[in-house]
Parts: sequence; structure tokens; C-alpha cells
Amino acid sequence: MEQHHPTLRRMAAGALAAVMLVGCAGVTAFAAEDDAFTLGIYSTTDMHGKCYDLNPIDGKEVKNSYLKVATAMKEERAAMDGTILIDNGDIIQGSSIISYNMNMEGGVDNPMAICLRYIGYDAFVPGNHEFNFDMETQQLFYDLLADDTGKYPGTPVDAICANYINIETQEPNMTPYKVMTFDVGGKEFKVGILGFENVNVPNWDLPTHYEGSDFVHKDNTDRTYAYEWVNYWQKALREDEGCDFVIVSCHSGEDSGLVGAGDGDVIDTGKTDFSPENQVRHLVENTTGIDMVIAGHNHTVGVTEMKNVDGQTVPCVNGGTSTLTKTVVTIAADGTFTIGESQNLDLTGYENDAGLKELMQPYYDRTLPFITEQIGTLSGDWDAETDLFHVQSDTMNLVHEAQLWATGADLSLASPVANKDFCIGQLLGDAESAPISLKDCYSFYKYDNNLIYMIQMTGKQIKDWLEDCTKDFTVEADGTITGGGFGTDQLYGLDYDIYMGNPEGSRIVNLSYQGQPVTDDQTFKVALNSYRLSANAAGDEFGWYAVTGITMGTDAVLWDGSVSEQFGSIGGSVTLVIAEYIKAMTAEGKDITPPEAKSHWTLNAGTSPAADTVTRQAFVEKLYDAIVGDASVEVSPAAFTDVADSFAVDWAADQGIVSGDGTGKFLPDQAITREQAAIMLMNAATALEKGPTGAWAVQIPYADAASISDWAADGAMWNVIAQYIAVGENNLFNPQGTLTAAEADAMIAALTAAEA
Repeated sequence: MEQHHPTLRRMAAGALAAVMLVGCAGVTAFAAEDDAFTLGIYSTTDMHGKCYDLNPIDGKEVKNSYLKVATAMKEERAAMDGTILIDNGDIIQGSSIISYNMNMEGGVDNPMAICLRYIGYDAFVPGNHEFNFDMETQQLFYDLLADDTGKYPGTPVDAICANYINIETQEPNMTPYKVMTFDVGGKEFKVGILGFENVNVPNWDLPTHYEGSDFVHKDNTDRTYAYEWVNYWQKALREDEGCDFVIVSCHSGEDSGLVGAGDGDVIDTGKTDFSPENQVRHLVENTTGIDMVIAGHNHTVGVTEMKNVDGQTVPCVNGGTSTLTKTVVTIAADGTFTIGESQNLDLTGYENDAGLKELMQPYYDRTLPFITEQIGTLSGDWDAETDLFHVQSDTMNLVHEAQLWATGADLSLASPVANKDFCIGQLLGDAESAPISLKDCYSFYKYDNNLIYMIQMTGKQIKDWLEDCTKDFTVEADGTITGGGFGTDQLYGLDYDIYMGNPEGSRIVNLSYQGQPVTDDQTFKVALNSYRLSANAAGDEFGWYAVTGITMGTDAVLWDGSVSEQFGSIGGSVTLVIAEYIKAMTAEGKDITPPEAKSHWTLNAGTSPAADTVTRQAFVEKLYDAIVGDASVEVSPAAFTDVADSFAVDWAADQGIVSGDGTGKFLPDQAITREQAAIMLMNAATALEKGPTGAWAVQIPYADAASISDWAADGAMWNVIAQYIAVGENNLFNPQGTLTAAEADAMIAALTAAEA
């Protein structure tokens, strides 16, 4: 049973809509004319450091910042008898301004706390990104929120969280809830506000950032808000406090199905099962006594109506990183209340508050030169690859090189976290050189809350983790490969191939280090970010802990960049470490050019090569036999470091048919792919003066044209004309597919026949 205040009766939503009138300002005012008190409940969530009207990174206007919230709330307070304003977390990470304050100024005089105080927030519920920082830095933020000395603008803000639990005492580390009282016709109307942090913080943040604590009580083995509410907080708010109305503010999404990464960037995962990360619907549908829920975390704007156990409608609002939610509760003199229609106020329609902008101006002024100052010069032939999850790229190679430089590790693990459709080559445009600054580093590594670490891993742990990452990919009907996310790492320093057609657990093949196969017990020093090490038995979203058993508390951790002598001053941030790498190269008088890759990997839709699959060297030898035969030719040694005594390879290099991998290797024992064969056949035709000349191009009609690598596009186009490589009725070129000896012979026969 719901346990409402005994003098209170809930009325059907909308029943009083016709009599809702605008009252005077102030939380104790009462609109006596119609015996109704209008209470406006407002919320923001996931504002991620948006405290100014310009983004220092790109100079563009920020159209939904706290400056807009300040203006909107002045208007709303004037139109309501009482108001409640709640922020639902994730505010001290996500913009360059807050990053500069947290990483370079230690979080002192935190601008986000100033914003909340100035605007007059009543409550703040921490989000998971509040735990990106050490406990001392977090405390500076909360101390500023609570400060009542008059040193800071605005009024103190109550930080509340009911499920940030001290493991030893089983008591909350923070005030769990806040009760606000309104005078309605001489009677008290009590509103309880309960805060819930995301229970999955251990999936993402280091144990030292919440030392000695967890995000549920120890008896809550399923880690649900519903358990916390029923067993710990329903009686406290409904009976002990006698609340007439209860708001639960959860830094969690409505369902497991929708997740988001930014303004308007929402992904439907298709999941419907319970998810600890996004469990607001589960909370409502399994409880009573909650009148309204504020959701967040998934960056999804909207209002959702849910039914509780008693079949009553509970509105759920989500500001989704860009709006101010508004819900009007109309309270009659007899104690009955009606929850009106909720809405998301579009912040872009409000002016920026001049007073708050003036307070934020110094933070912007300090950040701008820091991120825009030239730290190096970009030059060289950078690739245009933006499909960073599925193809090895110069952009990710630079990230890996920076991680190796900072740590001295053998290998680097990282997932692509660049801006969508971005690559470093875009910074050059048509110029031969271009300046590069910290703001550019944010474009190809946008999560500056990732901290750099070095650990020790065995060959088995590495292979098992890479195998687990392949589960994020899907092979579509046309042969293209989709998928990949923050948990999908790429490894740099080892060569390997992924064949999605193989059974799970055996998709990683040809794993080798400096030309030698990797053994299970071989050990490597590996650079990676802190989000991997935050996984543990209680929270393991990506499966890292289940596969490797490595977490922050194990001896496998060799080095912590966040407290290192060299990078401690920048908090060990991977983004800032990349900038330091660029500065170091610049100090040595070097331009930032495409790295010579220390290793290579491929992602293939089919199965790994069969026993009769043709290798790259075998294909070249077949070409040599078909074109040169017994003729006498002179060649210059190709000097590939991994080829010993192959006249055919030397000849092919001399003729421009092959050029290797760009690092002095030919990779002779790798299976040749169809797109590699297409390039070699085109180059061979050119050497025979039967290939393309002048300006030429044709449309590639193959159904899987999108999966052809950029470097192989010319070969595929020439194959459309020459038809050396047969394409079946399904019109699939299968660019990463391999060749049997018979297929290779047929292609070369087609080349020589055309030559004749």
C-alpha cells in the first residue's frame, strides 16, 4: 500500500487543470483566490560542464547551458507559488572549462558549484562522472556547494544521495534525502526528495574514488533501486517524515534499451531486460509510494508515464543534457493534489543570464589560451579513415604511440573515442602543414576523464580480452561489419587478425610479437585507460574483469599516471597526455606525422584461411612465374626486414607491384586478401603497360563496396574494368576474403590473358 500523508488524497492527473492559475512568487505564498497552490518542480541532468555560452574547443555557441537555466528559472519562479529545482548529476566533467578547473586547478572554486548556487538549486544528486576524480577533489566541490560563509555567490545547495553506502557502517556517506515544506492555506505540504546514484559506478571509476563504499546496501544483491526504496527509504519518507509527495531523483535511465552519449545522440540497443545501469522503470513498476521520478544518465530527453504496483501513473522526466524539465503540481486547500502535464523546456529559447556569465567569464578566459595554444605542427600524408572501429588508422596509431611514450609499455590498448566521423587528417585540409592544439586532441580523444595506467598481462589474457571484444561486432547480410563501442579495444604492438566467421573464442588468429607467435604465459607491459581497471566482481559492464581478473587492487598494476611525477599535475588524463606527447615531439624539432605502425591488425567478415590458402609471398611468386617465367631479369633487393632470399618479392617491389606495410615489412606469411590481390594485379597490369593511365575512375557496383578499404579502392575499381577477380551472382567482392591456390591461378591467368 502507498503510505500517503493521512490528510492527503491524490486526484486524477489533469482533474484540476482547468483551475490552475498563475500565483505569486515565493515558496510560502498561497493563491487564495481559487484555493489552489501551484508548485513547479524543475530539473536538469547531465549538463556536463556547460557553464558558459561559448565552447572554447570550437568557438560555437552553447545553446543549452546553465546560463539559460538561470534565465528560465527567474521566469518560472515568478509564475509559481512555490518551486523545487533539482540537478540530477554529471556536471563536473564534459567541457574543456570544467576540465581545466579540475585537472589544472585542482577543482578549487569549482565553476559548476557556482552555477548551482547562483541559480538557486534546492538539491544536487551526484552522477557517475562526479566519481571520475579523487575523493579530495570531489569534497572541494561539495564543500563549495554547502558553504554558508557568504564567500561565494548564491545560496547553499544540498547534495543528497541515499545509496552511496559506507561498507563498514552500512550508512549513507551523504545526506540521503531532503524534505521541503510549503504552506498551503495554513497547512504544511511536505515534499521529500530522495537521491539515487547510478549503481554501476564501480564499472567505470577507480575504487580509490569511492574508497570503502558501494552504491547499494550489502543485502541488495540484485543492486536495484526498488530494494533500496522498499527496505530503507519508503518508511523514512512516508511515515517518519510524513511526506505528502515524494520525488526520487535517479542518475539512471528509464530502460535498458536506450543509451546516449551526447545531445541528440541516442542509441536504441534493443534490450528490454533489467539493467542495473538504467532501471527507473523497474523502480516504478515494482514499488508504491513514489509520486514522481527524475531520470538521467542516458542523455535521452523526454517525459514517460509509468504504472506502479497499484496501477497509479507516475511521471518520469528526463532533461537529457539539454532541457529544463517542468512539472506543475496543483495543491488544493483540502490537501488533495494533482500532477499536471510534464514538459521539457527548450533552453535555446532563453537569453543567457548576464550575471552568471560575468561569474563564468574568468574560467573561460583561463581555459581558452590553454586549449588553443599551438603545441605542435601537423604534416605528412595522413589517411582519411574515419571508420576507426573497423580499420586500423593513423588517428588511433597516434593515440597508441602517445600511450606507449608516456608509460614505456610494450603494448597499448585503447578503443576509438574520437568525435563522430573525425580523423586527424581533416586538420590538414589541403595544406601541407597545420598547427595542432589541445582542442584538436579533444577531437580524437574526447574523454579526458580516462586516466593512463600500465599493467602486466599474459598472452592468454590479451588474447581472451581481444576475443571478448569481437562480440561487439556484427557481420551484416552484405558482408559489412558493424558495431563497436567504448568496450571494444584495439591492441597496438602485436600483429593479429580477426575472423568473424570463426566460432566465438577462436576469432583472433596470427597473434604475434616481433614476428614470433605469442604464447599463453608470455608477459607484456600494457598501457591502457582507467576504465578497464575500475571493473571488479561487483561491476563488470564490458567483461574486462571476468576475462582478465585484473582490477585496481591487483599486483598487475605497475604504474599510475594520475600520481606519477610527470603526469600527476594533469591528473593522468589520456587526452592531456596525448598533448604532452605532441609537445615533447615538438621540443625535439619534429612535426607530428603519421606514425610508422609498430603492428597491424585486420577485421575480416569470413573465416580464417584454410590450409590451401595462398600467402602474400606465394601469390607474388605465382605472378613472377606467370609474367617472367624463365626470362632473365635484374632486380634491386627490396630490403623487406621479414623476407629472406625471395627473388620474386624483390622483383615485385622493383616493378611497383608491392610496397609492403609501410614499416619495412612485407608480411610474407599472411594470407593474401582479395583486395590486396586486386591492388597487386592492377599494379602488375600497369607494369605491363596494360593498366590504368591518366585520370580515371569508375563506380564500384559491388554490394559490399562500403567494406573495401580506402587504400584498395583503385584496385577494386580496376577490377570492375578488367574483371581479373570473379564476383558471383550475389555481387559481393568480399574484400577481406582469402584465396585458394585455384582462385589465385585463375586471377593471374586472367591478367596474363589480357596482357597477351
